[in-house]
Amino acid sequence: MKFSVKMLIRHTVETGEVFIEESIIMLEAASFDDTYEKAEQYVEENEIASTYENMYGKQVKTEVISMADCFSVYDDEDVVEVYSNIIKCGGDMTEEVVTSVMDGSCTREELRPLWEFPDSGESDPTDE
Repeated sequence: MKFSVKMLIRHTVETGEVFIEESIIMLEAASFDDTYEKAEQYVEENEIASTYENMYGKQVKTEVISMADCFSVYDDEDVVEVYSNIIKCGGDMTEEVVTSVMDGSCTREELRPLWEFPDSGESDPTDE
């Protein structure tokens, strides 16, 4: 059966910038427990939790902070809900705060500190 796991990944740049990535991977597994084990193996084998140097020579530490959700994927239906996330609003987590965070993806320019290699056609950042 196919299962998916949502991972929350923290990227911390040497400059103090912090990015949180919500990543969903899908894999074949026999159960929810098997899915988490395979996801942890994937993280280890692909060095998802590691440190690297970005294109500006700054260290970026990447770590999985949570394997938040695990859900099965039914591939025999016409419509498949791949992911659904429900957050209860209240206290400091007002509807406006939750919506802005969930809807506020980083722009290409904002993600530059995470880039290990420059885009093709971009000038070498060390020439600046």
